[in-house]
Parts: sequence; structure tokens; C-alpha cells
Amino acid sequence: MYQSQTACYAKHRRKAIHKLGDKFRCDCNPEIMCAFIYALNDADERVRAKAADEIGDQLRKNCCCCSPELTAALTCALGDCDKKVVREAIQALELCGYEVVEGCCEQPCCDNGCAPAGCAPSAAPAAPAPTSDPKAYFPSRLQDQQKQTRRLSGNSLSNLFGLID
Repeated sequence: MYQSQTACYAKHRRKAIHKLGDKFRCDCNPEIMCAFIYALNDADERVRAKAADEIGDQLRKNCCCCSPELTAALTCALGDCDKKVVREAIQALELCGYEVVEGCCEQPCCDNGCAPAGCAPSAAPAAPAPTSDPKAYFPSRLQDQQKQTRRLSGNSLSNLFGLID
């Protein structure tokens, strides 16, 4: 497991992920799923694809290994730039019992050109109306307090600690 996360070369991390998937079962060793999820965030696309593949292999053997964390990681993998990672993530999610559908935000889905409900951009909330009285931001009482402070301080520091001349 350590090699799958810390090996210097991607081929060594990928090989370690493969060994974890072949030698262990997720029902007896659930920590391997954590290693697979960690590998889904690897910098190398081949390691990510191998991790998604091994997740799918584990789910084929034992479907009770699906967890909310695994589902969330696979859902994030659907946005991967590598098509193989996405394909493997779709297969794994389907083994967990989810149906993966493609969105249609790129092109209009309806005959009349309307966007589907989930794809339409929402309107920005209206900005609050500015107050007509600028004193709301710069109250005159603060200006009066500043003038009073200047008058009290004067030019001498004799009253600095409450000492009286």
C-alpha cells in the first residue's frame, strides 16, 4: 500500500495498485479501497485508470464494498480528462447500482431550443439598493467623536495617564 502512494515512478505506483487488487479482497481488507481512492487522484492518467479498473474488479467480486466515499471519488473521476479513467469509473459506478447518464448542456435538448432544468444558468440575485443617506456609511457621530478627541488631547501630554497639572 505504501508503494502505491509514494513510489517515485508512475509505473511502480500502477504496479502496486495492480498487486493490491490481485492479492487482497475489499471485504477482508477495506483499506485497499482507500488506496484505490487515493490513486484516483494521481498525476498520471495510467495510475488513475488502473485504480478505477481495480475498483471495478473489486466490486465485481463483492458489491458490498460500495461506500459513500467511493461513490464520491468515482463521481469526481467522471470529470477526468482521460477517457479510459472515465470509462472505468462509469463501469464501477454501474456496479454500485448507479445509472450514469450524459448531460446535454452543450446542445439544446428540446425541439424548441430550451435548456433542461438543471442546465439553465440561474439569474444572479439583485444587488441591494444603495441608501440615499451617506451617513449610514459615515455617521456624523463618529466625526463628532473624532473632533472631541482632538480637543481633549491638545498639544500637551500631561493628561496622558490622568495626571493633573
